[in-house]
Amino acid sequence: MVNRRRLTRVTVSSDDEDETPRPPCTRKRLRLLEEEEDEYSNNENGEKQLQIKEEVPKSSQRVEDATPIVEDATPVGEPIRFSRKGKGKRSHYESFMFNGIQYTLEDSVLFFPEGGSKKPYAAIIKDITQGSNGHVVVTGQWFYRPEEAKKKGGGNWKLHDTRELFYSFHRDEVPAEAIMHKCVVHFFPTHKQLPKRKDHPGFIVQKVYDNVGKKLWRLGDKVHEDAKQQEIDVLIQKTLQRIGELPHVEFVEIADDVHDQVKGKKA
Repeated sequence: MVNRRRLTRVTVSSDDEDETPRPPCTRKRLRLLEEEEDEYSNNENGEKQLQIKEEVPKSSQRVEDATPIVEDATPVGEPIRFSRKGKGKRSHYESFMFNGIQYTLEDSVLFFPEGGSKKPYAAIIKDITQGSNGHVVVTGQWFYRPEEAKKKGGGNWKLHDTRELFYSFHRDEVPAEAIMHKCVVHFFPTHKQLPKRKDHPGFIVQKVYDNVGKKLWRLGDKVHEDAKQQEIDVLIQKTLQRIGELPHVEFVEIADDVHDQVKGKKA
């Protein structure tokens, strides 16, 4: 799997969350793809017992009469399909609950990244599964921030708007408990005028990033396989249906901003 993103819990500012409300703060156990360190302590009988380290939000520290809430993600409804066999059997669901919030296929969400210096990762939920161990895992289709999308020849692309994300077809499986909260992502062709942030808060996407070839394409470039191109067209239509039609603007090519179209072969 290419470029697996590493996730953990971090503290982020409201700027990183891009005008989307956070769910109520609770004490949660986050299962990572990498196991957390374990520590042992003596119980009242003097016997050693295993304890799992958990991060306690500042808002719940030193509150003696507070009962901490430990919550795992749980599927909602009946499975919509099954995959694999035996011990590896998986049940697939349309939605799940976590921290009192219901998440559904095709929701855009933010994930806690590894390291406090990084901004949250953004993705679209493309699959929701539960294995025999009861853990809920989501498949995220990732967005890239311009500063983290690498160019084929080295370096990164310029940031033209603080709301900007690049769409990609890169997918990874992630523990459901790594989700921060939902977010809003708008998809606009480059010939459309962007709406004001105060009128339509959220991230904006106008380009598609090829994380394997390290190339960048305009959202309207017809260079992708039919299924991928249809996926992009649907996202654009959903945005325009949600916020209405936008004025056209004269397109101005920005040097070294997008990859030149290659005739014939599709990505």
